[in-house]
Amino acid sequence: MGNLLLFIVFLVGMIATMAAMTRAQRQAREVEAKRTKAIEARVNQMRADTETDVTNFGESLRELDIEMGSEDLSSEARKDWTRALDCYDRAKTLMASDPGTGNITLVTEALEEGQHAVACVKARQHGDPVPEMRPPCFFDPSHGPSTAEVMWAPEGGVARKVPACAADADRIQQGRSPWIRTVPMAGHQVPYWEAGEDYAPWVRGYYQRYEHSPAVSGLAVGGLGLIGLGLFSAMFDDGPMGPGPR
Repeated sequence: MGNLLLFIVFLVGMIATMAAMTRAQRQAREVEAKRTKAIEARVNQMRADTETDVTNFGESLRELDIEMGSEDLSSEARKDWTRALDCYDRAKTLMASDPGTGNITLVTEALEEGQHAVACVKARQHGDPVPEMRPPCFFDPSHGPSTAEVMWAPEGGVARKVPACAADADRIQQGRSPWIRTVPMAGHQVPYWEAGEDYAPWVRGYYQRYEHSPAVSGLAVGGLGLIGLGLFSAMFDDGPMGPGPR
């Protein structure tokens, strides 16, 4: 009778242990599945944002082509125009050749170079000085090269000098809000610099050429006084989705 009781206790314990192990394994699989789904969602979102930039740049090239019309381009302007088209083609090819985010930095790097080339074409055709290479507009890198540094503070942050395109610089001088690039996060639209380090590859391509620019390095070391910014400080490091091209 005693042996039977011990066997029953042992059997019940084994069943309880196996049930606990099965439950723990199921919970671990569920956690991993959620993690994988979250990563896929972030990858898809960053790709969608980058594809939007590529599409918008292509549209700006078509608009410039219409604007120039039958005007004869100078040899220098034609070289810049060719460079802009090459950058667009390179960005499209890079997006198509990688279903993940491995090429994101190279894509936005190509777009940044192409935006400067477009600015050079416009300047040459209007008889203006060729613009120097400057960091993209902080408020939205797809706005193109900045034209000046402006003092600006986000809600709850401190004022700093940030590079701004001509349109956003004018809006700030008039006391209006700049056009800020937002991305979805936890069901809300937030400024891209609040999206976390996942967006570091996207930012890196736009700004890595200006790593030593005071305007960019100031953002990297000081942020904007925003909790959890981290993006500009991580833009030259390896992000959670893997190392970015150098």
